Amino acid sequence: MIILIEMSFRYVIIVLFAGQLFAQKISGRILTDKEGPVSDARIGVENENVGDITDKTGSYTLDITNVAKSKVVKVEISGYEPFRMNLSDFLVLPDHTILLKNKSIEIPNIEVISKKYVMKNFGTKNSKRAYGGYNSDKPERLFREYAIKVKNNKRIKIKNINISLAYFSFEQPAAIIFDVQDSINDLPGESQVNETLKLTFTKDDIKNNTLSLDVSDKNIWIDQDFFVSFRVSEDFKGELYFGGNIFAFSKNTYYRSYFGEWQKYSSGEPSINVDVLMEK
Repeated sequence: MIILIEMSFRYVIIVLFAGQLFAQKISGRILTDKEGPVSDARIGVENENVGDITDKTGSYTLDITNVAKSKVVKVEISGYEPFRMNLSDFLVLPDHTILLKNKSIEIPNIEVISKKYVMKNFGTKNSKRAYGGYNSDKPERLFREYAIKVKNNKRIKIKNINISLAYFSFEQPAAIIFDVQDSINDLPGESQVNETLKLTFTKDDIKNNTLSLDVSDKNIWIDQDFFVSFRVSEDFKGELYFGGNIFAFSKNTYYRSYFGEWQKYSSGEPSINVDVLMEK
């Protein structure tokens, strides 16, 4: 009887130790090459639904429990060169502070005055039915990113990015981070902007159930298919649901969490659209 109790006790100790052995978290900061904090930067493991988003001090915590050490750690945020490192190499670093370098995208010098342009709108407008969204009571959904593909074969300049909202309820100012990416293998690829496209807003900024971000001063010129993606800031408190055409056959709508694989929606299209200036 005594032997059985002793064996059970040892078994419990071993199980607890094993659980601690496989539970692993990494904390650090993400800074610019001038050592200023980078907020809203996304850090995660490639093709895995694990990660974090940095706060105002650039701090993060990455839970890599049960993640294969052969995977790749990634950091991406508009305006900076992406960071990539094998997890096995990242783990042995004495300090997990990551320094990001500014990224410069060459913007062609286009003389708008000498050419004729017309305003166009690409995307979906519908605020009557909720398609998807965010609820801070379900924190795992706050890290979801949505993207739509815009088909294009002319040179255009993006003027505004718009989202139609079906329902919202929040008290504190909220923020949405947008991005414009090229299309690689029919999936969102590399960011085409030199800075973070962040819209901070209150209820008063929502006009006719629509949120708009003016990017006309960002010189975002595109001459091919591209994606527009968006996500809420991780400190969002409340509910924010965007509308969409839930009955349409989806050809161009994708989503992911952190740096997980992009997944394609089988139906529907979210109500996100862009105002563009198009050459005749």
